[in-house]
Amino acid sequence: MLIYKFYIFKCIFELTFELLRKDIMLFLLVNYVISCRNSSEVITVRDLDIRKIEASRIEEDPNAMVVFFKMNLSTGWDCPRAETMMSFRHANDYTYIAQLLGRMIRTPLARRVESDAELNNVALYLPFFDEETVKMVEQALRDSEAIVPSETCSHKELITLKRAPEFADVFSDLDLTTYRIDAARKAPALRRLMALARALTQDMIAPAARQSTLKKVLDEFDKEVAALKANVKFDEISKAVTALALRTLTIDYGSEATGTADDAGFVELSEYDLNNLFERSGKILGGNLHREYWGCHASRDHEDVKTEIIVMANDNAAMERLDTFADKLFNDLYDAHQTAFRKLKDERKDTYKKLAQSSSTPIPLTWELPQTIDFAIGEDSQTYENHLFIPTEGGDFKVSLNDWESGLIKDELKSGAVTWLRNLDRKKWSLEIPYEVGGVTTSMFPDLVVVSADAHGYVFAVLEPHDPSRKDNYPKAVGLARFAEKHGEHFGRIQLIRKAKGADRRDHFYRLDMGKLSVRNKVRGVTSNEELDRIFDEDAVTED
Repeated sequence: MLIYKFYIFKCIFELTFELLRKDIMLFLLVNYVISCRNSSEVITVRDLDIRKIEASRIEEDPNAMVVFFKMNLSTGWDCPRAETMMSFRHANDYTYIAQLLGRMIRTPLARRVESDAELNNVALYLPFFDEETVKMVEQALRDSEAIVPSETCSHKELITLKRAPEFADVFSDLDLTTYRIDAARKAPALRRLMALARALTQDMIAPAARQSTLKKVLDEFDKEVAALKANVKFDEISKAVTALALRTLTIDYGSEATGTADDAGFVELSEYDLNNLFERSGKILGGNLHREYWGCHASRDHEDVKTEIIVMANDNAAMERLDTFADKLFNDLYDAHQTAFRKLKDERKDTYKKLAQSSSTPIPLTWELPQTIDFAIGEDSQTYENHLFIPTEGGDFKVSLNDWESGLIKDELKSGAVTWLRNLDRKKWSLEIPYEVGGVTTSMFPDLVVVSADAHGYVFAVLEPHDPSRKDNYPKAVGLARFAEKHGEHFGRIQLIRKAKGADRRDHFYRLDMGKLSVRNKVRGVTSNEELDRIFDEDAVTED
């Protein structure tokens, strides 16, 4: 969507009228150009008035391709379809610039195009914005957890990389696992399970998935209801949920007045109220499961059936057991069919990814690298050879690496590494590994993935050079150890690496390899950086 200040485009339109046929230009103006301004002034090109629309309605109008505006974008209009903006306004205020850039980058309804990273870019032309303030906003957007990770930089720094043709066989041999933490809103286990089963049926991956999954869930409901009824307090629980308790309070007047309270029994709820509770329970269960259960027991008294659902949905222990059941069934169903997801279109692939990512516990996913990726080239970038992705427009691969990363990749290439990948933080394509800090699961993105070859084929290594003074040192080590325990058979090495001086007073890389069982068993139980330091002293090796 091109967004310009209206008087600039008026001049362009006047000139274009002289160059193009008038009927073509009229068609474009009538159908695709709109005005979004608060004033009542009408923009007129020749004798044609440009259509005006409210900012909130632009998203609903598929023909809105070019929009004139003054302040609507910066004062609250989210623009999920916007691709390009040009502003002729002078701006120095940090808040104003942050709001403008943030709304363009957020694009909440955008659909990612996996085949070409360049089609996912949002271009902003800001010739009169303060450059230093824009750079400050860029850095803040990179660090923000509230916005989908994005490269925010000038067009000179942001380039598109494509798969290096000489490493096509490496990509085809890629069969590794990643995780996605906090990438999607968490959803209840039963709701996720039924959504997965429905999707598998719709995509004809497993045509009977919905029906068979529904039967298993309803059978589990029957078990839970039977267990609740076996409890002698079921009637009491039922009354507490589906009836209104009454109490009477009697107060005597006088100098020594006292009050007495007595139970006056229960008043049964009306059918209307019972239905409301039933529907509320359905929202807890999700997937219209309350009605499926009701239909499955249609031959019984409908109020009894509704009461069972209400009691079960309001029993914490029962719901915890159902969540555990649904989580396990979801994982089994997902694992059984995930190889088929690769054959789907990108839009359908995303459906399954989002379902997996909406789990309250991390779920392993197949790591897939796209055809192209966006990459930022800093001022201090250097040329490196044999990277998995190279510039689409030709030239050498360049990247900014710190001394540890640069030295490590040079050592790996000297030792015969075939190719490698600079693994960026928080990208949709990044290799991501979970670890825990204070009981909260978060993500690490190992800096380097290195590929070597042996007699059996390609061998993939995860390398994480890490400063030992950082507080997250031992939690990341534990995360790497647990990842290696689950998925180590797919990797040649999974290493936490430190740089230190050896006995010869030269710098060396010391590697703690989580692929080794003896190392992994020690690391899994560490609770402090000091413990990890001792393990490094005892078990880390250098490959010099």
